[in-house]
Amino acid sequence: MTDTVNTSRLIRAPSFFLTGLLLCLIAHNSTAQSNRFEAGIAALQRGQYTTAFRSWLPLAEDGQPEAQLNLGHLYQEGLGVEVDYAAAFLWYQRAAESGLAEAQFNLGLLYYDGLGVPQDRETALELFREAESQSLAAASYMLGLEDLSGEMNPLDPVKGRRRVLRAARAGVPAAQFTYATLAQSGLGGSPAGSQLLDLLIDRPAEGNPLVTYVWARLAQENGLESADLTQVIEVAAIMLGGDTDSAEQIIQRCMEEGLSDCPSAE
Repeated sequence: MTDTVNTSRLIRAPSFFLTGLLLCLIAHNSTAQSNRFEAGIAALQRGQYTTAFRSWLPLAEDGQPEAQLNLGHLYQEGLGVEVDYAAAFLWYQRAAESGLAEAQFNLGLLYYDGLGVPQDRETALELFREAESQSLAAASYMLGLEDLSGEMNPLDPVKGRRRVLRAARAGVPAAQFTYATLAQSGLGGSPAGSQLLDLLIDRPAEGNPLVTYVWARLAQENGLESADLTQVIEVAAIMLGGDTDSAEQIIQRCMEEGLSDCPSAE
């Protein structure tokens, strides 16, 4: 019988918010709308969240999906406004109705965790699938975790690993870390995160320490911080005999090539 992967300790993808993508999506809008939207982006980058909110609110009320998405993000994170998951849900929902993949994903996360709406993971997975159909990598990651756990989706470790790898290559740090743990455990049903060291003490690792080290370090380079990640890197380095210079060269090369040619254990 195929083991399930313990995903309870794996890092979930964060709520999605892509400034650059949003700027591209408003190219068809009027100059005045574009200027107001970009003013909100600039204010957000300066930490002036109330100004960003005021810039986007009239655009969102006029039906601009990108502004609706951003307002939802502000409400979800409590930036310039009080945290209000119900308000975040409403703005994400309006943006998702237009087919905006990032809004579908964020709405799915609210359903997944039951924030501002009763928890409904079936609906969450439907929204993730809609977002994945538009090539949103974070959605592939969430669906990959479900494939690996077998909790909601039928258990499918092969499909799950491939989804996680796809998201990792697209630059999702949480997916990079998760793929590292899968590579370390032999891509099977071994616990990840802080349970990994105990696993390796109990029996020899079946995985690939080079692939583990590369993807864990990539997650670290992309800003992911956690004690579990540090531990995975340290264990992989030990299994490489402490000589990580070659692995670091591989990391540098695959970063220069946009992660498309990073090693995998597939």
